[in-house]
Amino acid sequence: MKADQMPSAAPTVRRSRRELLLEVAADLFLHKPYDSVTVEMICAKAGISAPGLYRHFQNKQALLIAVVENPLEFLHQSARATVESEPDPRAALDAMVEFHIRSVLSAAPTTLIFLKNEHAFPETDRRRIRRAMNMYAEEWISTVSLLRPELSDPEVRLLTQAVFSMLNTVPTLNKGLDQESIVKTMSTAAVQALTSPRAE
Repeated sequence: MKADQMPSAAPTVRRSRRELLLEVAADLFLHKPYDSVTVEMICAKAGISAPGLYRHFQNKQALLIAVVENPLEFLHQSARATVESEPDPRAALDAMVEFHIRSVLSAAPTTLIFLKNEHAFPETDRRRIRRAMNMYAEEWISTVSLLRPELSDPEVRLLTQAVFSMLNTVPTLNKGLDQESIVKTMSTAAVQALTSPRAE
């Protein structure tokens, strides 16, 4: 890459600090009540000063919103792209399941953080995030519906939400397995639960 094409150092520093703050805050919000997590606690764990945090986020609440909203938007974009580009619903489901599992293993599960701290979200943000969660779920539901035509819409939704709950708790249940073993085990379990015919 030519020198004039190299990105400047400043944006890289800003981006990495923001990502570090999001990662640290997500872990704290997952394991501690929102009200007990302080800006000082987040900054100390991230190794960043309070003014450094406020350059990226207006306050602790804005940081919580970003912790939940950013990964959720990424998940939805990925699922939508998969559904639109993959004509085989089974292949699309396989891809969405694996991507979801890898996402919750690489970062604190967004859904768990939201449900645990929902009281701390302003009403408008809470509703927006709820809508985003529903839109993401609809990508799965529409795909599962194609694979399970014998199920009613409420049954498909129940089944899909149950699988979501199972996958979102994977990081809290990991007992020393390597990541690829977890992905393989949980992908198999999720896909079988979503596609296996109901026993008569």
